[in-house]
Amino acid sequence: MFFSTSVPTRLRSPAPHTTAFSPARHPVGSPLVLTGRIHDDTGRGVRGVSVQVRRSDNGGTVRAGTSTVVTVTTDDDGCFTIATITPAPYQIPADGPTGWFIANEGWNPWRPAHLHVTVKAPRMRTLTTRLYFRRDAWIRHDAPAKAILDPRPGVGGIDRATIDFTLERSTSPGSGA
Repeated sequence: MFFSTSVPTRLRSPAPHTTAFSPARHPVGSPLVLTGRIHDDTGRGVRGVSVQVRRSDNGGTVRAGTSTVVTVTTDDDGCFTIATITPAPYQIPADGPTGWFIANEGWNPWRPAHLHVTVKAPRMRTLTTRLYFRRDAWIRHDAPAKAILDPRPGVGGIDRATIDFTLERSTSPGSGA
């Protein structure tokens, strides 16, 4: 099942000092299947792990309680599959305090397309991260190499990407899910 998505009526324009946004360079809304495996620090798959993925809609907005959020549970081998839509890059405000910070740091107000991922299991440390996309022009400042997905074209025009996560055992009571 794919997240539902709406087609944006317009995309916000970048600030005057930035490169123009080009839908041809930044396709939005293409189907994506993300697969992976959650394992512990010994390499064993972890069963029953909650994997939550949040993404922006095609306009670059994340709305709580909408279909832009999905949670799945890993199987007996620690494997999961999530069907979603590739998120859109989006622009953060380029005025006020945020604009001042962006200008003083020499940054661009465009944030690369990314997925927010939270991985939780009982007696394990919760892992929260963002995953970025190799072909996104905006990743140069935001994305560590380990967090870059490289989706490959699949059957029926559905891109596929794979990512594995290692969960560490918790040393404190009450942590994890």
